[in-house]
Amino acid sequence: MILAAAAGVAASAIAYFKRDEIAAAWDSLVISLKGKRVAVLGERNVGKTVLLKFLANGDIPEEYMQTLLVERIEGRRFSIGDLKLDLKGTRDVPGGRDAIEDWKALHDESDIVLYLVNAQQIDDQRIMRDLGKLDGWSATRKSRPRLVVLVTHMDLNSEYVRTPGSGLGTFRDQFVQRHLDSGLSRLQIRPPVLLGSLVDKDQAAKLVADVIRTVTV
Repeated sequence: MILAAAAGVAASAIAYFKRDEIAAAWDSLVISLKGKRVAVLGERNVGKTVLLKFLANGDIPEEYMQTLLVERIEGRRFSIGDLKLDLKGTRDVPGGRDAIEDWKALHDESDIVLYLVNAQQIDDQRIMRDLGKLDGWSATRKSRPRLVVLVTHMDLNSEYVRTPGSGLGTFRDQFVQRHLDSGLSRLQIRPPVLLGSLVDKDQAAKLVADVIRTVTV
């Protein structure tokens, strides 16, 4: 998957990036992300399929169905004005424990790994185990992939929804400390954690925009 194409989806869905800001940042964005492959991993019900299909066609699936077998997400071309990039095919893999070989295969061919967590169903032991495996796999590679943790379903967290933008940084830090620190603290390199939602196009696009800003830092 060429993650840079996600910028097209994000910018076309909402105005998080003004057109002149996109133009100013585009060269460095393409240099940083062109040709990068992205693994989207996580247990069941975290939003892997929703995120992949949003990146593939800009839509949020109306009906949720757990992924039982590896599913191909076909490529699609997006454009922002005269800027055109290809979103190449990737694979959506199931989140069950028996899918670990699929996870490893996808991880090992990726430059960026997005690990999704459902804020409403946090399993500390599962998260610790998954992050430990990702860390171990990364350690064996000549070039470590960039890991980003995405906490989804935050639209169902009333405290998060009520928090003004100026307080979201503090909320995030406290949330991570309460719910994710046990797993993150064991990693050789602590990844960034983003909070958000995939409930509709606007929120999905905002989360994708946050991912783009994070991986291009």
